[in-house]
Amino acid sequence: MDYGSTKISDPPPPPQAPPERQHLRSLSLSLSKNPRYRAAANAGEMAGPLSRPRNASDDRINELPEVLLSDILSRLGTAEAARTVVLSTRFRDAWLATPLRLDDLELPVPARGNVSLIQPWTARADVVTRALASHPGPVALFRLSRTSFRGRVPAAEAWFRQLAAKCVREVSLCFSPEWCHDALADPLLGCPTLQVLALGRCHLSDAGASAAAAAALTELTLSETCISEAALQSVLSGCPALRSLVLKHVHGLQRIRVSSCRSLVLLGVWHYKQLDEITVEDAPCLERLLGNMRLNAAITITGAPKLTAFGYAVVSIPHLFHGERAPQGVNKGLRAPIHSVKILAISVKFSSKKDMEKVMSLLDSFPCLETLHFQSSDYRSGADKDYTTVSDYNQKRYPIRAHVLQFMRIQSEMCDVPKWVTEQQNLLSQSNMASLEAEVVFEGMKQRKDFTTEGVNALSDPFDGGINILGH
Repeated sequence: MDYGSTKISDPPPPPQAPPERQHLRSLSLSLSKNPRYRAAANAGEMAGPLSRPRNASDDRINELPEVLLSDILSRLGTAEAARTVVLSTRFRDAWLATPLRLDDLELPVPARGNVSLIQPWTARADVVTRALASHPGPVALFRLSRTSFRGRVPAAEAWFRQLAAKCVREVSLCFSPEWCHDALADPLLGCPTLQVLALGRCHLSDAGASAAAAAALTELTLSETCISEAALQSVLSGCPALRSLVLKHVHGLQRIRVSSCRSLVLLGVWHYKQLDEITVEDAPCLERLLGNMRLNAAITITGAPKLTAFGYAVVSIPHLFHGERAPQGVNKGLRAPIHSVKILAISVKFSSKKDMEKVMSLLDSFPCLETLHFQSSDYRSGADKDYTTVSDYNQKRYPIRAHVLQFMRIQSEMCDVPKWVTEQQNLLSQSNMASLEAEVVFEGMKQRKDFTTEGVNALSDPFDGGINILGH
């Protein structure tokens, strides 16, 4: 017999542990340097597992102290934590003792073949209800971005009451506004542990705002939310630690008045209806006022010595809403120069000579500019040969008077035309710019990232990171 051709097969590979257990083992090994891990070992909680010789049948994960099981679960997402909990009763007990993190991006989506178009979104509301009911709290994170309130407003209002009772720390409702239907979010304002609150198309009553006691709240975002001027003042008074306030298309406000917010660093204002007044008083820490401030509103800023970034100031308004008045000038609320502002962003229609004259007048209010951003609201199609730019005004009648100007960016669809850019560069080289050393950059319109507080806070110049501030 010929044995030369016989092939001896390799032994089969050892069975792989489930992904959850593999992930947990790597986590448990990485925790060996954790002070809480060492404290548990020193206290004798791990004397048994550590003192025995290790063999293949040992289940080290289940023998970890509960404080470390809780630490492991806190590092997992919603879906991973849910899968891990079924591994053992010890993990289930640890989960109940771990602050809940509920993010609907990690919740399962029902198969589209078995449900109608809207049902996958509303079905998540039932999952959210069960999750909140099954966990005693506290709640570290409650984030919804694809769960509809449609037909479930009472359930959503019950969630808000539960979250406040369970000491929630962060609530973010960042989904499509038409899904919310003005759920009353008053209970969240009375939660002393709440640190971050972002509401989309909810409602805050005067009575609820007057009882605001969110002493730990540092970030507040209201998007298409109904709130009165009196209620906004009550909220600001009840949140003394507030560092970021973003108001996006808020209903019920004709005047926005921010007064005595002594911790506020970032203020964002986006509006699409008539707004008569934006007033900032006694904000000693305020560094940035961002949004789309239309100049038909009176903008008054006093007591903000650290304010360094302002914009976008919207000079050319593309369309007026019912009852809205076109701006007649630019000094309605900016009569006194703002010497602290170093970075300014302006939206203007370059083809409008009248608007360009307003821009040059506006610049008188910011004599200490170092960086200037222009974004054109013109479209390349239809631009005629009399297309007016900052370059023309620098050369002719209105030299920019910022003696310390270091950088100017001009964004326009026309910047994609090399001949036009060359003409503007030639005009600037012949201009009477007070700061002759200023760098001028021409840039085409490009896709921008969505606005986030974290995103702009990470930038020294909020208009220089490709973030969509004007159209947020």
